Amino acid sequence: MMAEIVQSKRALRELQTTKLHDFLKDSTNKPKLAALYQRLFDSPAFNNSRTIGVTLSMDDELDTQPIIHEALAHDIQVAVPRTLPHRQMEFVLLEEKTQLNQTKFGTIEPVNGTVIAKNQMDVLIVPGLAFSRNHYRVGYGGGFYDRFLKGFEGVSISIATPVQLFEQPVWDVETFDVPIDQLIFSEDQEGL
Repeated sequence: MMAEIVQSKRALRELQTTKLHDFLKDSTNKPKLAALYQRLFDSPAFNNSRTIGVTLSMDDELDTQPIIHEALAHDIQVAVPRTLPHRQMEFVLLEEKTQLNQTKFGTIEPVNGTVIAKNQMDVLIVPGLAFSRNHYRVGYGGGFYDRFLKGFEGVSISIATPVQLFEQPVWDVETFDVPIDQLIFSEDQEGL
């Protein structure tokens, strides 16, 4: 049975942004976050990858620096997104020579570097604000990841903190929404 649609994606984004902010700023949640990162690091998809794609997180987003550090420490190449016109994006290898700059939207993106093809990434860490146990997500509203995931042949993975996980979508799942392949959350996490 489909969960009742309780709010628009826009309203849900506003609510989830506040909930995620509060969760991330509460230092008592650090062990929960560490456990979520460890579940990702222990996953076969992460361990068997040669190249991962991951965003450079901003304040009030799940910190991606631990993911980047773990990948690089295990000789896994890291690629980060750069936005393009028409709500498209490409991924650029994060190397010593890669220069980063803040966009007008506040995101940090590479301004130079080696662009890699979509099929060169084994794993793509997909950000979001809300996730359902059947692997649908609400992102930040640009549609960049849904567009990118179409035709992506690697494994898409998202990490859901307790405040982000829902049993079923409480938002309208649209035809262009692409479910992620794997959702990482704590075993004891109840869906909202």
